[in-house]
Order: sequence, then structure tokens, then C-alpha cells
Amino acid sequence: MKRINGENFDQLVNQEKGLFVIKFFSPTCGPCKTMDPVFKALNENNSDVNVYEIDTMESPELAAHFGVKGVPYVTFCENREVLYSFTGVTPLADLQFVVDNINDAYFRTHGEFRKEEGAQSKKFEVFVLLLILTFVLLFIFL
Repeated sequence: MKRINGENFDQLVNQEKGLFVIKFFSPTCGPCKTMDPVFKALNENNSDVNVYEIDTMESPELAAHFGVKGVPYVTFCENREVLYSFTGVTPLADLQFVVDNINDAYFRTHGEFRKEEGAQSKKFEVFVLLLILTFVLLFIFL
């Protein structure tokens, strides 16, 4: 991971041609330390995606520029544009999902990932059916 600060930000970001990730952290932040191995794994698993880090105490102007309200904060960027971001402790699988699906047509059009509705609606339907069945049985036997 490469460290970005106010002095080298423009130089490093202007060299990027594709997707890159910026991790905002504070050295006094416990959850940030928890995320260190996650970002290390993200960096190792995606050799074609540069992962940068910005210390918000060292470069508060960059944190303000990106609208960082809490750390850890991660942004997925391309051509100086923020495509997606997370705040807080985030599992590697969620970060990897963004890397793997960043070029999804739905995401590029809507700015969000398509939600899996099938599994959720089935659970809801089963719950409603069980609730109705319970009331019917109560009505019959009481």
C-alpha cells in the first residue's frame, strides 16, 4: 500500500488509469487497525488495483475533500471520481465484491449494486404463510 498525503495526492492519482482504492484511517482508531489485514489481503488479491492509504490526522484536507465523516472509510475510485464507498469495519468479501463487480452495467447506470430480491421475498412469503396458518389453526382449535 502506498501512502498518500496532500503533497503527492495529485501526482499519484493522475497516474491511475483504472480502478483504485483509497483507505482513510487514523493511527488512534481501533477499528482501523482491525481493517489492516483486510486491506493487505485486498491488495494482495488484486494486483491490478492499487490500494492507497491516507492518514486523516496527517491530511485532514483530503479527508474533508472526500467527505470522510468516520474511519475506517474506503473509496473505490476511477479517473478521479468516487464510484463507491464504505464507512466502518467492512468484510473482505464486501470489498472484493465491489472490485469484482465494478463494471456491472446496472451499477454503472444506477450507482448501486442490484439487490438479490429472490431470497428475501421468499423468506417474507414463508413468514406470512406461517403467520396466516397459525391464526387459522388458533381460530379452528380455540
